[in-house]
Amino acid sequence: MYPFFEEKNSGNQSFFSSSVFENFSFPPHLHPYVEIVYVVEGTMEVTVNGHAVIHNAGDVCVCFPNDIHGYTNKDYSKIQLLIFSPEIISSYFSKRMNTTLENPFLPSTLINGEISSLFFNLHDEFNKNNNEYVIKGFLYTILGKLDAFFTLKKSSLSYSNTTQTLLKYIEGHYLENITLESTAKHLGFSKYYLSRIFSNKIGYQFKDYLNRLRISKAQQLLSGTDMTVTNIALECGFESQRNFNRTFKELTSFTPTEFRDKESREKDCAE
Repeated sequence: MYPFFEEKNSGNQSFFSSSVFENFSFPPHLHPYVEIVYVVEGTMEVTVNGHAVIHNAGDVCVCFPNDIHGYTNKDYSKIQLLIFSPEIISSYFSKRMNTTLENPFLPSTLINGEISSLFFNLHDEFNKNNNEYVIKGFLYTILGKLDAFFTLKKSSLSYSNTTQTLLKYIEGHYLENITLESTAKHLGFSKYYLSRIFSNKIGYQFKDYLNRLRISKAQQLLSGTDMTVTNIALECGFESQRNFNRTFKELTSFTPTEFRDKESREKDCAE
């Protein structure tokens, strides 16, 4: 989970992933892949290019490459998340270069049982057989079924240029005591210009985005390592455990210890 311009697997024209998450939250980020979320159960807030919509069971959101998108869990949610290179279905996306969707949010009233089954069958294929031709066929069929509901618009170059540069810089320096002013100075932009990008494109103010990135990193360490909470706080750029605990609670509704215990119980139940 990396809420920034994701270079991991960049250039991999056959990259595909299908995952199922519960209570998934993820700060705004962008990457050169297509990302589709299908809400299986519950409720979550989905943000695409600064526009936030509450998604319920059966709703779908489609993000084109370099769209800025993020997720905020609302009470409980279970989702299927597809991430894949547009080159896998190149004939579809070659006709849609430099475009994005006017309406990336598709309500359940448009998603019939046939489309829902396609999502589930694709996930099963990926996890059981992972046949690239079958996966390609599913993707063409899903996008073909959804295409009738799409309205295309020209994609802003700011998404793929300045915003990528900005988020990549923060990802590389989030451990440091960076500010909007220091970031603007380093990148050679006005702080007011960067502030507008955060407000209008990313959907968060600089400090809020930075805290969400740090907490996202902390969640990975809490669930995947035995590091102490104090060390995780320092590892994720917080100056004190007190500030870390307060920010973590504000953004997740759990203390770091409660979150680690919850993750541990869920892993035990899954085994």
